[in-house]
Amino acid sequence: MDELACRVSDLDVWQTLCARGNSQLLLIRDLHAKYFRFDAEVIVSSCNITGAALGFKQPSNLEIAISVEANAQTAAFEAYVASLAVPVTQEMYDALRRILESLPPIPMSAIAGDASPPDILPLPGSRSASPNWSHWLPTCRTPEALFDAYCGRLADLTHATRNAALADLLHIEPPVGLSRDQFESFVAGTVHSSPLIAKLAAFAITPRRFGEMRELLRKFNRPDSVLADWQTVMRWLLHFAPDRFSMRVATYSEIFEAKW
Repeated sequence: MDELACRVSDLDVWQTLCARGNSQLLLIRDLHAKYFRFDAEVIVSSCNITGAALGFKQPSNLEIAISVEANAQTAAFEAYVASLAVPVTQEMYDALRRILESLPPIPMSAIAGDASPPDILPLPGSRSASPNWSHWLPTCRTPEALFDAYCGRLADLTHATRNAALADLLHIEPPVGLSRDQFESFVAGTVHSSPLIAKLAAFAITPRRFGEMRELLRKFNRPDSVLADWQTVMRWLLHFAPDRFSMRVATYSEIFEAKW
């Protein structure tokens, strides 16, 4: 989401892929490999897929690449990447496009290392000690409080809410200076790229009872925290992505549904 917000990555590559057919677009947040496979040949390179990198545009970049045969190691790498990937759909493209249209152009200096406002104190430990993005689920039980933590307004938050919100912000990495509406749009876009959220959404295309969602989450997380975790995740999805998720109460149970 950060690279899309900075206009470094082009969302409209989706339209190009749709036009050529027999193609799939996957989102992987932490991937930084330049890896190209052509049947039995693999190219590992420094270049991105741009005209300047591939020599189609002058002046072109100076790049380096090596060719290797596809083998068990490259297959394992591809399988691992695929296991972390979130497939893009037309509905996701439309939602992300609406989100990006609501955000101002964001400079790269506002992302990642400079993302936290100066008034926010770092959480004890570091992101490296937290679950990586492929295993992350929100922990702040009050999603409305996330913006207060982002702005450094911590005095009115409980200790537990403060710590959970700061931990979530370390994973979401929002740029500085966003309004509340822009911040919530950015969080919504980031949540769309979460591998675990994608699995929950796929399961909930068929409306599911609270217990069914809880049991699915049990496979992803600690059994002793499943009840609280699903309540938290559900609150986040209904708050940040109400166009994609809904909940109703029927026969003393909450029925959760993903609309796409």
